[in-house]
Amino acid sequence: MRLTTCICLAILTTVSLSAVGCQNSATQVAGDSVSAVELASRETAPNGSAEAQPVASDKPVKLKGYINVSSGCQVPTVELLEKSARDSERVELELIDFGTPDGSRRWRNDGFSCMTILIDGSDTVTFGKENDRKIVTFSFPPGFKWALTDLEACIKEALAGTLYAGSEPGALKLEAPTTTIRVTSRQVTIEGKAVGEVVVNGAVGIRFRTRYNDLPPLQRAERSAARLKRALASEFTPSQLRAVDRDGVILLAAGDKVICTADEVQADLQGTTAKKLALGWVGALKKAFAAAAPPG
Repeated sequence: MRLTTCICLAILTTVSLSAVGCQNSATQVAGDSVSAVELASRETAPNGSAEAQPVASDKPVKLKGYINVSSGCQVPTVELLEKSARDSERVELELIDFGTPDGSRRWRNDGFSCMTILIDGSDTVTFGKENDRKIVTFSFPPGFKWALTDLEACIKEALAGTLYAGSEPGALKLEAPTTTIRVTSRQVTIEGKAVGEVVVNGAVGIRFRTRYNDLPPLQRAERSAARLKRALASEFTPSQLRAVDRDGVILLAAGDKVICTADEVQADLQGTTAKKLALGWVGALKKAFAAAAPPG
């Protein structure tokens, strides 16, 4: 397979990231794009108690994860939670898969709009050694505001009775790392054929192999990237990406904004359906946005 790459569109946003929990941070935005952590800050508000409370070490530790398990993008997180439940009889784990209709209804009815993990009912907890206490909020995927090592440490401290639910006075608030979201459209040659791609920070989110409405693959990618840019400049969050059936035409949408069409010709070429093609793009874009911030 030979790839010949020509960058055709670049959307660059550089920001200082100082989001704590889900609080909005002071953000510098170039043009009308948005930072990775600004996306996170749009998703949800923290449920942590205003006053820190210790988690008793002689009681069950209840873990509740609102995670899109079906997407397969959070396998390491799910595996860590399940391992914790296997390793200790005191850990009671409940996973709500908002990638399913029932799970999505439960997720929204419980007041959430992004991935969230609760430890004994709180998504904000304080952990660490006596002279190195840290506050962390388990909302949005790992990498934006927390790392898997933070989750593992908090579960262990909950079992030991040294974890506090909420923000402990004097503790250090974990801050998100500095990052940049870069969206590009490009043309590549795959097996002798021109292919248009929409790329988020180096990861392919959408790949067009066919013409649609007289637009060649590259122009489809350029148009889709421009629409994604406009969505980013609004109140868009990655959880709003979805596949929509509009009068028999399958669309990739960000909320009520159409990004592109999943055409039957390309679906047939790839041996799938237009709906599955669009869902594949949804998953790839969500994964790309989640990976936009390096693990902290």
